Amino acid sequence: MAKRAPFIVGPYDPHGQPEWPSPNKIYLGPFAWNLNSGCGGTKATFDNVDRRSNYWRWNQGIHILNEADRSGCEFHVPFARWQGHGGETHFNESQLEFLSVGAGPAMTTKQIMLPSTSHVTYFFHPHHFAKWGAVIDNMSNGRWGLNVVGGWIRDEVTLFGVEYPDHDLRYDMCDEFVTYMKLAWEMDEPFDFEGRFFRGKNVYVSPKPVANPRPVFVQAGYSPAGMNFAAKHCDWLFFINVTGDINDLGAGAKRLEQYKSKYNRTVRIINYTWCVWAETDQRAEEIYKSQIDNIDEIPASWFTFRALDQPGTKGGASFAAPLAAGGTLRQAVGEGNFIRNGLLAGRAIVGGYDAVAEHMRILHEDFGQDGFLNCWLDPLEGVHQQENHIIPRLKKMGLRQY
Repeated sequence: MAKRAPFIVGPYDPHGQPEWPSPNKIYLGPFAWNLNSGCGGTKATFDNVDRRSNYWRWNQGIHILNEADRSGCEFHVPFARWQGHGGETHFNESQLEFLSVGAGPAMTTKQIMLPSTSHVTYFFHPHHFAKWGAVIDNMSNGRWGLNVVGGWIRDEVTLFGVEYPDHDLRYDMCDEFVTYMKLAWEMDEPFDFEGRFFRGKNVYVSPKPVANPRPVFVQAGYSPAGMNFAAKHCDWLFFINVTGDINDLGAGAKRLEQYKSKYNRTVRIINYTWCVWAETDQRAEEIYKSQIDNIDEIPASWFTFRALDQPGTKGGASFAAPLAAGGTLRQAVGEGNFIRNGLLAGRAIVGGYDAVAEHMRILHEDFGQDGFLNCWLDPLEGVHQQENHIIPRLKKMGLRQY
């Protein structure tokens, strides 16, 4: 007869936390290569659709990832989307599913970490990911990890025929979800799990993951509930500089320290960046201006609305008055916010190679950022720019060894 699970919620790490081993102080990797146009909702992609939009197709995408692996990147993260945002660019309407692109690259890469993403509210059961993840971890010799997401866009949740739970409740679900997975990987005998949200009888997973003591968990929230969950269960926090204010990064790192001390755990920070790099600051600014001038209004507007349309909030009501007065959504949310949403809310790092490396140094040393998930209009060009121009400068600064 199976024993009852000793824990239903965490923290639970009986053998400590795993590492993404690297001698580098700043970690680097590509983000969102697995869907069309990545994070760039701009018609600047039209200049070279294959290189700037259709790189998600497998032969091109795996080439990008192999190049990132060869050049020393520590990780990649696929962007988990189930629906696109439309417009002339058909932004994000074609995607390589995020679990498969954890497994496929295990066959062609050597050292890069290969996280997948779970949307806890999308009808997945933790046993699915406990089993799938253990198998991919074996395939990759311990390089799999999981980015745990509570669900963000209402349209995607309802796609699966379920109601969108309130914000903090989603993190309660994440807590059970991850505790179940950790137990399934740890326990050598079957057990019963009777949680509030998830249940399992005679739970047992084999093979166990290769990663010691377990695969890495990542969390992409920065609300109090999200940071509390990250501090309780995860190893990295995927921090998005939504406002664009650099001081918010430092404030976020300090808030995370408070939660980490509560659980006495280590959680490092990855920052998502939209990258426009060139030989000179002036040329980079010209390229960035062209991207902004060509933002695809429809997907940027849809993304803005969907990001604000959250349970427990007023959703689009915050800009209803400016729209009623005859304004556009772009005017209602403000130019800066609209641009960031058109480029999917990342921190823009725009400049010549010297300025980019210095900006990364400042973000690391003064604002607590341990790594950067970079997104470019042309990801293959970006990975090569990173290898040939940014990494050598970071090496001179003592921030990377390779």
